[in-house]
Amino acid sequence: MLVPILFFGQEIIFDTHQIISGGSDGYGRPRVVLTTNDAPLIVWRKDATPKTLKASKWNGSSFSSPYDILATGILPSSWDGPEVVSRGDTIYVVFTSLATSQSSIMLIKSFDGGLTFSDTIRVSENNPLHKYRMANIAINKDGHPVVSYMQYLLNWLEPKQMVNVSISFGDSFVGAIAGSNLSPGEPCDCCKSSLVCSGDDVFLLYRNNESNMRNSYISKSTDGGMSFSSFMDMDDYVWMLSSCPATTPRGALIGDSIVVVKRSGATGNNEVVYSSVSKSDLNYSYNRNIDFVNGAIQNFPEVFASGDTVFAVWQDNRTNMQDCFLSFSLSGANDLGNSVIFTDTSSFGNKVDPDVAFVNNTVFLVYLNSTSHDIVFVKANLNSVTSISESAKDHKEDLLKSFDLLGRFVGHKRNNSIVDIKF
Repeated sequence: MLVPILFFGQEIIFDTHQIISGGSDGYGRPRVVLTTNDAPLIVWRKDATPKTLKASKWNGSSFSSPYDILATGILPSSWDGPEVVSRGDTIYVVFTSLATSQSSIMLIKSFDGGLTFSDTIRVSENNPLHKYRMANIAINKDGHPVVSYMQYLLNWLEPKQMVNVSISFGDSFVGAIAGSNLSPGEPCDCCKSSLVCSGDDVFLLYRNNESNMRNSYISKSTDGGMSFSSFMDMDDYVWMLSSCPATTPRGALIGDSIVVVKRSGATGNNEVVYSSVSKSDLNYSYNRNIDFVNGAIQNFPEVFASGDTVFAVWQDNRTNMQDCFLSFSLSGANDLGNSVIFTDTSSFGNKVDPDVAFVNNTVFLVYLNSTSHDIVFVKANLNSVTSISESAKDHKEDLLKSFDLLGRFVGHKRNNSIVDIKF
């Protein structure tokens, strides 16, 4: 059933939710990417034994039955993967594997839009003194994969955020360097990093741990990921936490900036906040929550940007169960605010691990119903609203956005200290 929702002058119409996989087909954390002709490809880890990676591809009229994309015996593991990136029909998938004596980072690739995949390629080095996990991936300007991952000693000490670059479309890698070495302390030991590529610049986003200060950082490479020469703390407030929050800052390019979404509990409330970070000097313009809900735990945000259009998704428990929410702006990150629920509200269960992609006014969304063990897909379309009543035009909230003194979007509420900002 189509459900139209009015959202900041745009009508978003959600299509029917589709169960992509469940039961014997496997379920796990799903990711969605777009291939040639804007065809979505969904990839996930089958959590039930035997563990493997599976995919389902849109064929123009429907999604295919789930199919294995990993050879037997590779043993994908870890709660955080896989991660997938695409450009046209080039697909790269990275994940943690237990097929080696110590956990390692592996890659598979496809050049036919995900119909077939290569044999497994080892990304992390073969070093008996270290173990590796929590990989992420981006594609550079020449179409080669850039992979980040965490390196540990065998006792899980001395965590480092490593970056490894391929110049052979993933056939081999040049050797990892530590992208987090410039920042104080050490990386948060169970928070993966993420990557953004722009020309010869590679940006590494990660959570740091400086004496239990768990702020989000960004490091910059100007030589394609071969070395990192600058870094910046991206948070206004200090989040002091004695244990790792296991959550990742994510970024997407918008012009000369990177829009970053991340979880922060620095204000005492676990919120998804967003920033605009300059690509040139890494300075950020603001830190604002997207949709403040007092007492809720918001987590695992993802962001996708195309031109000035930005989508952010995350999960939170504002309804006393986990559910997935969407916020978007057609005029850059500065207009993100509020949210809509995009999961199937007629289906019972905790909905988690959302992901998003967007092209040509069409939004592609996936999530996991962890109660029913289903991977669910839903598509939505954006339509401009051209008719607005005069009474609506007179409302102050159509002209102004309001934030409290902590940068949290609050709309117009009485008895609150707020800052009104014109756009």
